[in-house]
Amino acid sequence: MKIEVTKANGTQNHFLILYSNNKNLHNKEVIQKLISKTDFKRVDGAIILSDKENLDFKMDYYNNDGTWETMCANGARCAVLYMYSKGHIKNKKIKFEAGDGLHLAEIENSNTVKLQMSIPKYCSDKIELLGLSGFHVDSGATHFVIDYPKIDNQKVKDLGSQIRYHEKFGERGINVDFYDILDSHTIYVKTYEKGIEDLMMSCGSGSVACAYHLSQIGKIKSPLKVHVLGGELEIKFSDDWKNVWLSGHAEIEESIQIDF
Repeated sequence: MKIEVTKANGTQNHFLILYSNNKNLHNKEVIQKLISKTDFKRVDGAIILSDKENLDFKMDYYNNDGTWETMCANGARCAVLYMYSKGHIKNKKIKFEAGDGLHLAEIENSNTVKLQMSIPKYCSDKIELLGLSGFHVDSGATHFVIDYPKIDNQKVKDLGSQIRYHEKFGERGINVDFYDILDSHTIYVKTYEKGIEDLMMSCGSGSVACAYHLSQIGKIKSPLKVHVLGGELEIKFSDDWKNVWLSGHAEIEESIQIDF
């Protein structure tokens, strides 16, 4: 059987995307096999898009180890662009369902997509571990956000892997984000992501988690520019955080047929 998969990236966060209503594809081993059948240099996750009544589509996101995750914001922005570019949807304003609920999105131009995020929330008071302190924030996916200016990439990997598996976060684990405040409208974020077990070029939900925390302690204001290794994201939010939008670069790279 041949399956078409499409490579895409959102600020250099790389994905395989396929559109199928085949429920048998929603399997850890199948996801791992799909990714292994390609020769792409980097694939952070796989996205399966399917039909959903009264919506434009349903999105299921899987890390590259095959584990399902509630939401991937950069992946969702790529999914929106994919569905439009392939002709599966005609409107540039989209409504879809992900693991964390319903989302609105809008294609602003050929390579920029904005996405309405779930309302973030704290899942903890301050947590201290490994000589660091941070907060557990759910922004559609689960994140631990830490103030760590000018952290180098290797330190992100070393500390991120330790925190990700820390007993405080249980069996599920957590994504780890290190932020640096540049000014009230600009921050830098580096993310270690569970299920991928690596430093990411970009993490949309992690950037939103950091922005939420920093707004609550009065350090940043909307609109906020977030510098990541893979480029730049923008977050706009209302004072009560009930209206949150993430925007940035998204790109459809190529489609290939794989034997499966």
